[in-house]
Amino acid sequence: MSYAFSRLTVDLGAIAANYKLFQSKVGKDCAVAGVVKANAYGLGVDAIVPLLDKIGCPFFFVATLEEALKVRTLTDKPVAVLGGLSTGAEDAYVANNLIPVMNSPEEIMRRTYDGPAIWHIDTGMNRLGIRIDELPQLAEELQPLFVMSHFACADDKDHPLTTQQGKIFAHIAEAFPDSKKSLCNSSGLFRHPEWHYDMVRPGMALYGLNPTPEAPNPMQQTVKLETRVLQIHEAAAGEPVGYSATHILKRDTRIGIVGLGYADGFLRSGSNKVTLYARGRPCPVLGRISMDLTAIDLDHCSDLKVGDWVEVLGPHQSPDQLAEVMGTIGYEILTDLGARHERIYLNP
Repeated sequence: MSYAFSRLTVDLGAIAANYKLFQSKVGKDCAVAGVVKANAYGLGVDAIVPLLDKIGCPFFFVATLEEALKVRTLTDKPVAVLGGLSTGAEDAYVANNLIPVMNSPEEIMRRTYDGPAIWHIDTGMNRLGIRIDELPQLAEELQPLFVMSHFACADDKDHPLTTQQGKIFAHIAEAFPDSKKSLCNSSGLFRHPEWHYDMVRPGMALYGLNPTPEAPNPMQQTVKLETRVLQIHEAAAGEPVGYSATHILKRDTRIGIVGLGYADGFLRSGSNKVTLYARGRPCPVLGRISMDLTAIDLDHCSDLKVGDWVEVLGPHQSPDQLAEVMGTIGYEILTDLGARHERIYLNP
């Protein structure tokens, strides 16, 4: 029995269906990797890595060596570390059969073992990666297992940088005839088939976020977040609600206090903006979201009782929709999900 004030339900069947949609998009000659960094975007590597492994995912990507060591306990498939080869970490890579994503000539030259590696080429994002003008000095190196790059704006359907990056990567790929190639993230996967190459690396879309924001979401929703009503009381018009009294009641109001706050990933930026749902009926947030608690308007929910559940994410509000109201992106909504939720996994 759980005594948690909130519960997060993850539909593993929906994640599997999303993965299979990627496979149908890229065809049998292109592998679909599983990007499981940040604890599988907040949903839990302990459940999601074994699921992906079971349905045939051939390759996993994480951000850090610590994440890779955790994922290595869950699968024997190749695991690559996007953050590069940390100084002094070579023994850990070798002992655990991990693949570094090399982001600079210095990392490549510093490596003292002959295991597989991925070279990350910066084609215009100006984040991690080997710059174009640094490639000539690496011409004598052995061909890496993969060369990869990363789209900066593929979620914007008509952004010119995406096409520019695609052309730059195509030119670079010619210099690595013996290496496999990987360019597409979630959004890139849905844009142009010529960008698929040998492997795609969907992350956000695997977990139900929309890779094509200009169109209806092609992905199945994977999460439901609910919070429990802890207290209900009546408050009079003119009274304040919450820290700093940012909301003053315009009418006598039935207020519910739910067990959810910014310590649970319910961002403070949603104060006085976000709506929760009780049995499908809207319950606007009143006042500031605090660390553990949030006040909501229950005037249209006279049948709701202490102990009942209220929907935060689910059929009436996707992570992308909640993110829009909070002034952020769906990635942040998922990766900020806290550790206090009871976690329930459906359809393993």
